[in-house]
Amino acid sequence: MAGFDKLVTRRKLLQAAGAGAGLIVAAACQPKVIEVEKVVEVEKAVTVEIEKEVEKVVIQTVEVVKAPDIQIQGSFWVLQKQDFFPDMNDWWRQELTRFCKEQGWPLDVSYEAGYTAGSPFQEKLAAAAAAGTPADLLMHDSGITNLRRLSVLDPVSDIVEECIERWGNPSPRAELDYTMDGQWWAVPYFARSDGGWFLRSVFEAKGIDIQKIRLYTDLWEACLEVSDPANELYGWGVTINASNDGNWFRNRVTHGWGAYIQDETGDYVTIDSEEMVEAMTWMTRIYMEEKWEPMLPPGVLAWTDPTNNEVFLAGKLAYTQNGGTMYGKAILDGNPIVPDVGFHPPAGGPVNLEFNSLGSNNMMLFKGARNPEAARETMRHFLLSVESMDGIFSNAPAFALPVYERLWDESKYIPTNQTAMEQKPVAMSPQGTILPGTYPGPAHNPAMAAADSARILNDMVSDILRGTPVADAVKTCHERYVAIFKEFGLPGERE
Repeated sequence: MAGFDKLVTRRKLLQAAGAGAGLIVAAACQPKVIEVEKVVEVEKAVTVEIEKEVEKVVIQTVEVVKAPDIQIQGSFWVLQKQDFFPDMNDWWRQELTRFCKEQGWPLDVSYEAGYTAGSPFQEKLAAAAAAGTPADLLMHDSGITNLRRLSVLDPVSDIVEECIERWGNPSPRAELDYTMDGQWWAVPYFARSDGGWFLRSVFEAKGIDIQKIRLYTDLWEACLEVSDPANELYGWGVTINASNDGNWFRNRVTHGWGAYIQDETGDYVTIDSEEMVEAMTWMTRIYMEEKWEPMLPPGVLAWTDPTNNEVFLAGKLAYTQNGGTMYGKAILDGNPIVPDVGFHPPAGGPVNLEFNSLGSNNMMLFKGARNPEAARETMRHFLLSVESMDGIFSNAPAFALPVYERLWDESKYIPTNQTAMEQKPVAMSPQGTILPGTYPGPAHNPAMAAADSARILNDMVSDILRGTPVADAVKTCHERYVAIFKEFGLPGERE
């Protein structure tokens, strides 16, 4: 699901930076160096024959000019997100290695986990920048809010403009996610599939057309109807445990019921409302009332992000919400469930029914990096050719999707995958400017990012499941948010 910015306080930043270069160069953090041979290209003139309509042949000399040499300082250091998709991870790393060898660049490439060695990711990035040892390039789905607040990113508006010239405009959601102060701080790479996934045969057997179901309350009733726990078939495979999946579901429910966390200014907390009480009552009810037990798989409240993938692919869930990694992995593994899997645009609530969009992977440059021009050339390699874009799409089928408008048609792979094409309205929706969890306020509110990293909303849900009255849990959550807003110099609540 969508990634979440981690809180990076100035105290933590100074502590991390103060630890010295030892922290940054610790063995656990160092990527493997890939030695390459220098490839030397020779400029030469090539004679090309051009035939015109009048059949007069003109000989034209075209000079092939090599791109300016980029001198690498040390080695070119790239950080890569290790996604839930091994084939995609392997393809990207192999293509990066091939490209750098072709350029004659020595390459260091690390997965996020190897780089952080257990530290919070964004905190580690900020500490490295403060110590003057940042990576050259990051390919990830990380947000920009905290990194921009700490001034560790370099703008990449020039690269985004090249992508727009080549492929057309990026999705409204990508622009919302990666622009601040009139600049782009991350280059959109590909949209990450997200939404509902269901077994067609299970719903069809009950005469249910799931594509006509747009309210969560109706969806839950349908999932209950198709459940058959005696045969290990459960209708609703979605957790509300603290996880990306659980947080994403909670944000959709609150927004669907018209319950918001901040006001339009971003100065005031608005959690303590009748709408939030009603949203939390509905969401937790299905995990607490006896009526809904048949549709819930065992242990669902303890699930982590991979659990629903595993249970769905085993054919035991009629419906789940997840990124497209699950479906794409099924294709690449030859799972027999694939022909029966359908995509369902996520449902909404009684106040807000349709508000779908997709997050994306991006590429970022860090202030003070040693090889910014190499990083820019690498971005161009991955982003500006249809062959490179189809490489990521085909190695993550129906998960990695175009984030630029013309690429949906110009890709040679995407039009061949029906499930991928079914997600175009969601990926490019003009409603991408409506982001559940921050709407109607600013998308990049540092106080909101700090409160999110403290998992206050997760605590609210846990309190309700333990028996705390919903209104009391909502009020406590509101008060904790207000306290954090005040730490950021905001009023937090009206007098």
